[in-house]
Amino acid sequence: MLGINELTVSFGERFLFNKISFIVSKTDRIGLVGKNGAGKSTLLKIMAG
Repeated sequence: MLGINELTVSFGERFLFNKISFIVSKTDRIGLVGKNGAGKSTLLKIMAG
């Protein structure tokens, strides 16, 4: 299981994430979708450690 609790990421005054929280269980299947520059790769890098 992976949990994110109140994650905030910003670059200067631009917020990519502001206090996001979620849990991904072992059996969950997820898709990460968004426009260019939305922070998809940044979120995955944070989750990977």
